[in-house]
Formats: sequence, C-alpha cells, structure tokens
Amino acid sequence: MQNLNGAYPAEDRPRLREILQLWKLEILYDRLVDQFITITVLKLLQKDDINELISNKFPIGVKVIFAYKLQEWQKRNPLNAAEYSRLNRQYNI
Repeated sequence: MQNLNGAYPAEDRPRLREILQLWKLEILYDRLVDQFITITVLKLLQKDDINELISNKFPIGVKVIFAYKLQEWQKRNPLNAAEYSRLNRQYNI
C-alpha cells in the first residue's frame, strides 16, 4: 500500500475492478478509487466505513449488497502477514 498522499496504486486498479465486476457492483469503482480504497483497505473496511463511504451516494440496495459481498470476501481474504507488516511500518501501528 502506498502513502495516502500518493496516487492510487496502479496494481490495485484491475483487481478492484475485477472484484466489483464479480459482485456486479462496478458502479462503485470510481467512488472507491476516489476514496483511496485499495485492496488492503478493502480488507479493513467496517460497517461504519461503508455507511460513510456510500450511504448518500448510492441507493440502499447497493449499500446492502456491497456490505454483504464485502463481508463474505473479507472472510476469504484476510489481511496477510506482509500487508500487516507494511501497515505497521508505514503507519506505526
């Protein structure tokens, strides 16, 4: 994950688009990129984050489906050791 002051990581763009296409939620792509929701951040998103991210921007149905699909995806794709280590080094967590 790059510094939040930098550009959105190019390597995450195709993966994010692919995930959203699988979920049939491509409509969220620009919003997630604009809000710097990288693949690592996607693994960390919580319900309150989703509410803030898309609550007034998209219909409630989109929010519900996104929350459900995200939760299922997060179960299968937890933060791995390398990502955790990068977060610790970068943000002194």
